[in-house]
Amino acid sequence: MEKVIVEKKQPKVYFRRNVPEEFLSKYKEISQVIIEPWDFKGEQPIPTKDLEDCDVLFTVGLKDDLEILKYAPNIKWIHSVSVGIDAMLNEQIKNSDIVITNSKGVTSIPIAEHTIALITSFARGLPKQYKNQARQLWTDISVIDLDTSTVGIIGYGEIGYQIAKRCKSLGMKVIGCRRNSNGKRREDCPADSVVDLSEVNKVIECSDFIVLALPATEETIHFMDKSRLKKMKKNGYLINIGRGNTIVEKDLLDVLKEGEIGGVALDVFDKEPLPKEHPFWMLDNVIITPHIAYKSARHAERVFMMFLQNLQLYSEGKPLLNVVNKQLGY
Repeated sequence: MEKVIVEKKQPKVYFRRNVPEEFLSKYKEISQVIIEPWDFKGEQPIPTKDLEDCDVLFTVGLKDDLEILKYAPNIKWIHSVSVGIDAMLNEQIKNSDIVITNSKGVTSIPIAEHTIALITSFARGLPKQYKNQARQLWTDISVIDLDTSTVGIIGYGEIGYQIAKRCKSLGMKVIGCRRNSNGKRREDCPADSVVDLSEVNKVIECSDFIVLALPATEETIHFMDKSRLKKMKKNGYLINIGRGNTIVEKDLLDVLKEGEIGGVALDVFDKEPLPKEHPFWMLDNVIITPHIAYKSARHAERVFMMFLQNLQLYSEGKPLLNVVNKQLGY
């Protein structure tokens, strides 16, 4: 159980991102604000302001290893713009009283829409069509009927729910697979069935499309290795919109080159940006997107609105939304 935050009349927030003026004015009504943006591409800057009495940090959990805490020793709450908080979770943070929240829910619908675009692209043979167009080839290709296809969603959380909802509208059979399927199931759950992660091999074997929506945890690193990849249908497709390290990339390259699966769509990778010399770029049965599944015209607005809600709750000493279980990592 995460520690309940005690009442705080006026928080002091350190932003490592720029804040739109429309939200900045609202934040200033209930807190003190310090803004020192970091683009996360180079070394992190040393703060120029005194952060001794700062108690809230706004940053990107996928990139920030929280070295900043040596300058801000009294941080009680960290909000991550990203849903993933991989860079944050060292043992010191896990065992501290610091509360971490993320932006879960903000990205679920855009990621689901991105996933549907990938599924329908494979079903209609668009990757091959695009290549034929570039070569000026007028040739027939095989297609897949989605209304007789099965999709297995491994990591059936909020993102998985949104993907399932859209897959059902296309007439697909949907199997959700999660760490614990015995928890309370939503009344409007669109999946035909939801099973434990212990049954994942069965899900892989019967699915025409496998969607990985897993968080990065000790049990999910290299989750999709050669043994599991070889359980996929010969003409099955793999889509990863979760974390890059959940797939053993070398094993995936092997099964793709050997033609053991139909293809793969990857939005996330072990190393990002994907190096120009990486073999994935050269394969005809691979769709690559540069970690953009979460993108939306309203992404920033949704993130800052969620933080505004939480900041208000924090200032009133009330429980926060989207508190992360630091031991599980999500």
